[in-house]
Parts: sequence; C-alpha cells; structure tokens
Amino acid sequence: MKRFCSACVAALACVAPAFADLSETTPSRGFDCDDPRTKGWYFYCDPTAVAEEEPEVVGKQPSSPPPAPPKTYTQQIEEYRAQLDEMKNRAILEPTQENVVAYMQAQAAMVRQAGLFTEMWRRSLFANPDLDANVDRPLSQIGSNLYQDRLDVDRETAFRAATTERALMFVYEGSPSCLVCAAQGDVLLALVQQYGVAVLAVTRDGIVLPGFPDSEVDRGEISTLGFADVPSPFLALVEPRSGQVDLIGAGLMTQDIVLDRIRIITSIPEGELYD
Repeated sequence: MKRFCSACVAALACVAPAFADLSETTPSRGFDCDDPRTKGWYFYCDPTAVAEEEPEVVGKQPSSPPPAPPKTYTQQIEEYRAQLDEMKNRAILEPTQENVVAYMQAQAAMVRQAGLFTEMWRRSLFANPDLDANVDRPLSQIGSNLYQDRLDVDRETAFRAATTERALMFVYEGSPSCLVCAAQGDVLLALVQQYGVAVLAVTRDGIVLPGFPDSEVDRGEISTLGFADVPSPFLALVEPRSGQVDLIGAGLMTQDIVLDRIRIITSIPEGELYD
C-alpha cells in the first residue's frame, strides 16, 4: 500500500470542503452553467445554453454605410419641378411679397435654363444638317411653296397611275340622314371631271344620289369585302382582275386628302413615309 506524502494530504484537505459546499448548495442539479462558482467548468454544460460571445477586435472601427448613388438627371429635374410647384403654391396660398418674389426668381431661373437649352439646340442644328428638317422640307415661304408644288405633282401622278388599273369605289347612303354623303359625292364628281377617273358607286339603302345614276345597290357585297362596320360614306380602290380592295377612308374627305391617301397607299412602302 502506497503512502501519501504529507503535502498531498494537506492539499486534499483544502479541496474537499469546496466540493462539499457545492454538493450541499445544488444537490439535485449538479453544476449550474450560470453559477459563478463553476467558472472554468463550461465543458460540463449544455452547449446550447451557453451564449457565444463574439470576440472583440482591438482597434476595429464601426462600419460606415455605403455612399448613396448619384442622382440621375431625371431625378434632379423632378425634384426641381417639385420645388418650383411648392414655391408657386406657397405664393398662391400665402401671397406675401417675399413668397411671390421668391417664386418669380425661381421661374426666371427656369426660363433662363430653357433658353440655354434652346440656344444650344439651334447651334447643334446648324452644325448637323442631317438633323435639320429644313433640308428636306424648307420652312421659308418660298421653300414651302416649292415643296407644295412638288407634292401636288406627286399626288396627281400617283392618282393617275392608281386609277388607270383600279376603280374608285364610292359607298354611300342616299337618305338625307347621311349628312355628308352628298357632299362626298360632289368631291368625287369634281375628280371625275378633272381626271376622267372611273367611279364604282354603291348605295347601301337603295336611294341613288343624282350625280351617280348608275349606282349599284348593295346586296351583301360590302359585308363580304369585310367593310360591314365601316360607316358611310367611304372610299376604296378596287382592282377588278385580282379583286384586291384597299380602303382609303371614311367620312367627308376633300380632294387633296383623297389624292394624298392614294399616293401613300400606292406609291410609298410602309415605314418610309417620313424618311
């Protein structure tokens, strides 16, 4: 049997009362994780019951929020307009000299800015003729007359070419309830006299206009063509051999309108009208 040294016996004698004290304090629970006397014994505790402390970083500065992105020009304009409206409304509801003058000054600044934009627009237009509408359609009186003369020639040329192979169909109602049918008939009679164009007149209600004694009575043909919902009067180009029908338009149209629409339909491809 081994013998303990006198120093070991003395050490055990000092430790024993501490264990006895702990067992008397909490006989049923053992060591409490939050008991200060159990500090250093955390490996006996439930890990979920011990709050993890974030390590402190010496010298770490609090993070600053990221800088706000710069405002767009649209946002700046909207804010400026809102401020201007606020100043105007304040001047209206509280019409003191100070409020009115403040709004007048803000409005003058806005007019000044608009003037700067207009000036730069004009200077840029001078330097970029490809963006200047005056090149294709002169804005002066002399240039406008020349353009109109050329347009009239183009209209007449297109009209003569179209009506050489096609007939101009005129669908109307002879009843006085159609207020513009007779007036549209007069426009077509003027075209017949000037250009000798053939007109295929069709009456929807069976009443014949005096200027078109040879009118056909509609017996369902208009609906077959897909024009049942088109109001009277209306005009269309009809190609007898192929049966192709192009609607020109409905309602009262002057001679210039008729010629221009036929020019667009027959001689200008889609997408090239404003080129």
